[in-house]
Amino acid sequence: MIAAAAVLVATPATAQSSPEDLADRFERALVAGDYRVLPLAEGFTYTENGARLDPWDGMWRTTTALEGAVDFPELDYRVELADGDTVVRIVESIENTVHGVMAYRLVADGDQIASVDVLPIREEFGGDRGGTITLLQPMLPFTMDGELVGPPDPAFAQAHSNPVQDIEQTIRRYFAFATGEAEGPLPMDFGFPDDCVRTDNGQRATDVSDADLLDPAQPGFRPFALGCNAQMQSGYYSNFSVGDVRIFADSARGIGIAFVRLDQAGTVLSFEAPGIGTVTYPGPRGAVEGANTGEQFDGRILTNMISPMSVNGAYLFKLDERGGIARIDAFYRGAPLGWDAVPD
Repeated sequence: MIAAAAVLVATPATAQSSPEDLADRFERALVAGDYRVLPLAEGFTYTENGARLDPWDGMWRTTTALEGAVDFPELDYRVELADGDTVVRIVESIENTVHGVMAYRLVADGDQIASVDVLPIREEFGGDRGGTITLLQPMLPFTMDGELVGPPDPAFAQAHSNPVQDIEQTIRRYFAFATGEAEGPLPMDFGFPDDCVRTDNGQRATDVSDADLLDPAQPGFRPFALGCNAQMQSGYYSNFSVGDVRIFADSARGIGIAFVRLDQAGTVLSFEAPGIGTVTYPGPRGAVEGANTGEQFDGRILTNMISPMSVNGAYLFKLDERGGIARIDAFYRGAPLGWDAVPD
């Protein structure tokens, strides 16, 4: 770490540092564990998971590697969106031996860094005494497993022949309709192309032919075997409401990055799936018929969608030339209900 910091100190500042340059320097400083090499504006603020921290705390002490900041063969996910003085990135990370992704927003003030807001999404596993999973952070259907996070789909980097309009409106409509909060009937065709793909924490979450059941009493309903449109129409996300959302868009590439807080009140225990009937959300026990809950937790048994919690995440959307959602990469983690890590 000392050697890495020395390299940073020896690197001369450019006459005019772009926000992207400042973001690169921030990442190298984070790996080095030394914020003192950075040009920080007066009143600089640093937040992690929505909590105001002093540099030297949090990821400043734990970050081992970031994709693009150091040469690390295990890392390959990195997407950037820049708009004026703001840079938003989703970058694969390793902290000590903990694998995950780091989503962050950096705001520049001229040649200085005014603020950085970081959302780390780390591996979560069951294990002895429950591992990292508790009622304050219930097991999610897709928990982060860093080894499953591959490179981003090349489509996220490809520009369109014409700028895509209304990206923010489309993303907001997606969350509103998926959670059932939108006014009026759900449109039968939301504009998803047939080959739309959604991944959750690096794992395929649509069109998975051997997807697990959600409710053993409804063997005909497998939410992750559905395509993007059918999954949104199914009511599967009815247990969530949209607590907070902040969207950054790049019309040339047709992409948007949404920092989102979704609230699970724990009061919605079932939903009506079209053509299926009543589907009951799984709780920590009995989610798999005949499961031995005395054995080590394995996530499939203990998926918990009926306890109060919030999900904070960074969702990356790719829209096609028509403005339909073609790709969704969702990275998120659980937190106590109401905990908000969305940047102001």
